[in-house]
Amino acid sequence: MHAAIIKGSVVENQTGKALARTLVTIQPLPGTQGPSGSVRTNTYGMFEFIELPAGGYVVHAARRGFMPAQYGQKNWRAAGQPIIVDKEQAVFLNVRLNRFSSISGMVVDENDVGLPQHEVIAMSNVRPPRMLQKAQADDRGVYRISGLDPGTYLVRTLGRPFEDGGYLPTFYRETARVEEAGTVDAVLDSETTNIKVRPLPGKLFTIGGRVYPARDAIATVTLVSDSGRETLTTGEAFQFHSKAPGPYEILVESPATRYTPPLGAYVAMSLEQRDITDMRINLLPMAGVSFGFKNTQGGRITDLSGIKIQYRRVDLAGEGPVETLKVTNGSAGLLPGRWQVMLVPSPAYVATDFQGPRGERPERGRADGWNEITVTGPTLVAFVLSSKPGSITGSVTMGANDSAPGVPVYLEAYDEVNRKRVVDLRTMRTDLRGKYSFDGLAPGTYRVVATFEYQAPLTSDIDAMRPKVITVEEGRELQLDLELWSIR
Repeated sequence: MHAAIIKGSVVENQTGKALARTLVTIQPLPGTQGPSGSVRTNTYGMFEFIELPAGGYVVHAARRGFMPAQYGQKNWRAAGQPIIVDKEQAVFLNVRLNRFSSISGMVVDENDVGLPQHEVIAMSNVRPPRMLQKAQADDRGVYRISGLDPGTYLVRTLGRPFEDGGYLPTFYRETARVEEAGTVDAVLDSETTNIKVRPLPGKLFTIGGRVYPARDAIATVTLVSDSGRETLTTGEAFQFHSKAPGPYEILVESPATRYTPPLGAYVAMSLEQRDITDMRINLLPMAGVSFGFKNTQGGRITDLSGIKIQYRRVDLAGEGPVETLKVTNGSAGLLPGRWQVMLVPSPAYVATDFQGPRGERPERGRADGWNEITVTGPTLVAFVLSSKPGSITGSVTMGANDSAPGVPVYLEAYDEVNRKRVVDLRTMRTDLRGKYSFDGLAPGTYRVVATFEYQAPLTSDIDAMRPKVITVEEGRELQLDLELWSIR
């Protein structure tokens, strides 16, 4: 009887209908002794967490087909408000979930007749754009792209052959050039309709060739473009049909056999106004990537037990999933291609410099983020590590200097010259006394803000918040107190 209870209901925002089987999770604030936990709502959309220690908790709800939400959000981009409970206190919450945005319309020919089975993609309105969601038109040429966050998008068809020719990838507003493309606004919990796309007629081409692996090997060949990845399995010959002119990348992987180690290949190419069917791709063993580590005095670091490296593939379609690299005696194996590597943040050390295989160095000297390398054979990369990371600690207050518990604090490594973010945004919530702390910081310039207005603010959002700018030095702990920022 000396524990708190958090219970409540989850409903659809527009109708108020109960949402059964919604996953509800709680996350304790720093300094709260309570556990993290999750439950699913029952048939009536109800959930309950019992026997909770007193403290602060953030409540999160997610169900397929709906946008995830935190209790107490002002809007879909905002961060949720924490629930502060005393012992023996019971609180009841009502969480409302919005559906994702969607875009619908038709793919039509020059006479406004629907084109069936045409693929349509929604792309981010950045340069270069990235594919986010894909849909296929039905037998009448009607399409619907779902699962979108509210925002501004580019809509484009993919290349497709037809009876007497083909259609080129075409943006909304009838253009093949991204600079001339029309934009489409997607609204929260709504469908943007009547987005008509008229593909431009043109010739499509074939990309093909042969893979030369060792005997008994089966190769996976992936063709990558800015509109996604297409994969096939082959023993030797491969072909990708109906491809529009433009840049492509070919990734080939062949698993280990009783005779050979894992093999792979990477080819960057440009498809012009002709078929390319005579490619010869020779598979090579997985390349050895050697990692060298030095301290800031130039001495070699030999104890690598506490050093971990994350990696992800990067190609024309974007970044792949993040994984932890298996490093043995300072070396690891990677298939040919473009990769990004990053030292896992640690309170014990921080990267202060990086040098890639051809002398590449990180932008603005920030080695503590993702560093891109191209692997074509044996590769050597080097990190300089400092055993004296910097740190920032402080308090967040609101109103008449009252402490602000559970406020998200955002730390942005910032390039003041080019006015851009250079390392992934870091975030944490203040504890019950309004205190926060970031450790394991590399030397450099940072911007710090505290606000409930955003869950993942962009650099442009932080610009508008009048952030505190601070320079972190090696081995120094800096004190920085903040005021809660709100939109007025």
